Amino acid sequence: MESKQTKPLFEVEQDYARLAASSWIGRPDVREVVEYVREAALASVQSLAAHLTVQVQVIRFCWRVCSIGAVYPDGHEEPNPFDPYGPEPWPLTEAERNAAGYYAAVFHRLVKGAAAELTARGVPIDAEWSGDQATLAALILLHALDFEILWDGPIERFADDLQPPGVSAFTPDGRSVSARDGRPDALARNADRIRKHLRNDRGGRELGVPYARGGSRALPRVTQIRRELLTEIIADNPKVTATQILMTYDNSERTIGGRLRCRLAERLKAEKLAVPDKPSESALYSDFQSIRRGADPDAGGKVSG
Repeated sequence: MESKQTKPLFEVEQDYARLAASSWIGRPDVREVVEYVREAALASVQSLAAHLTVQVQVIRFCWRVCSIGAVYPDGHEEPNPFDPYGPEPWPLTEAERNAAGYYAAVFHRLVKGAAAELTARGVPIDAEWSGDQATLAALILLHALDFEILWDGPIERFADDLQPPGVSAFTPDGRSVSARDGRPDALARNADRIRKHLRNDRGGRELGVPYARGGSRALPRVTQIRRELLTEIIADNPKVTATQILMTYDNSERTIGGRLRCRLAERLKAEKLAVPDKPSESALYSDFQSIRRGADPDAGGKVSG
């Protein structure tokens, strides 16, 4: 993936992940449950403790236990400590590596039980979501291994230190996305843009939808991007009109038209395309008509004849 295009998308995911974690990690019930499972957690990973001496290794272990393999904006993946052929494997014998799978499963079962208990107590954690499980796992294990936990510090720093995973997860081939309960629509659109970059990086193709007369009529790329952005704007502001867009088409993201202009320029520059002048009234009305009747702005070839 090209980091210039995907970095802002990943940053949106990371920012919301910290907000989501902040909604529950500082609650008294969380601290009580984490303390309650401390000894059991320590016992379950005792044979691996020699490899869990720094926070990054603890978090890396917890993410893998919860089936998360992070992909970063520049395209590289978080190393898997259990992969003997990976970039940063733990120095384990084959017997130790086989046993590690068992200990990891025991610890994961403990984490899921703790998450279920927190849900029963009314804590807003998604107990079945691997991202929230990974965050809770890190909290449990860091506490069990005597790392400093900022229980009474600023919640923003607390969440940042735990490095919670994003609220969306993607299959390696970029075909599917799963999500934490409560993920806003804007984050869903952001996740789908990440998914498309992943898919393109894995050999995905732009397959146009057949045109009514049997051919295929592709929309210009500028039109595709403009309609994609307009779809987001309409989703956030259902009553917006083409006239309002035209009247506020300035350089400020605080206005509806300015938001379209700024983001359109950003997207076009990222794809090394020329930035056009203000769209005509007829072009915008055509965009609105296409979007309102349910056409997919990303399809490229789905237009009516």
